[in-house]
Amino acid sequence: MVKILTKVWVCTIIALLLWSFSAKAQQRYQTREGSIEVIGSYRDSIIIANSNHLFVLINYETAEIGLTLNPATLHTTTDSLNVKLINSSIGPVILKGKLNIPYVETLQHPDHKLNFEAELHFNGKVKTIYVNGLLKHIASNETISCLLTLNFKLRLSDFGIDLPEGWNNEITIQIFQALLKKSNQ
Repeated sequence: MVKILTKVWVCTIIALLLWSFSAKAQQRYQTREGSIEVIGSYRDSIIIANSNHLFVLINYETAEIGLTLNPATLHTTTDSLNVKLINSSIGPVILKGKLNIPYVETLQHPDHKLNFEAELHFNGKVKTIYVNGLLKHIASNETISCLLTLNFKLRLSDFGIDLPEGWNNEITIQIFQALLKKSNQ
């Protein structure tokens, strides 16, 4: 009888631990398929580099966000620029911050205008930047709950990147990410 009670007790503890880990995992959402556009200019031409390989991690409970991009995954319509991006020695670009909302709601909600500070790690330098955006609820979708859009500007020279003549030093970053509904809703 003692052996049976011990087995039941151990199984109960394991079940509670697994449930606890599962509940904590539901607080975070991650994807490797976020979309990013980097918009710059060369002389009178607008140049857009984009990637669908943005890694996004969002904690729904704390509204903390982390984004990681390998610049080699960016692609333009100019082959010579694509080669430079692929062969770039710039490591991953990392953005970390906390949205200016207390938590990420995945049930119906009004649009949330976002305006927050984030830490940008780029080319071996770390700078505080200001990010704007919008968290918009998407009605009547079974898995996707919201669309998160973020945008910010930065000067490449602030991160130790000197561009050849004709290139504008300022670029605009636009991020688009679909958010899934919380699995416990």
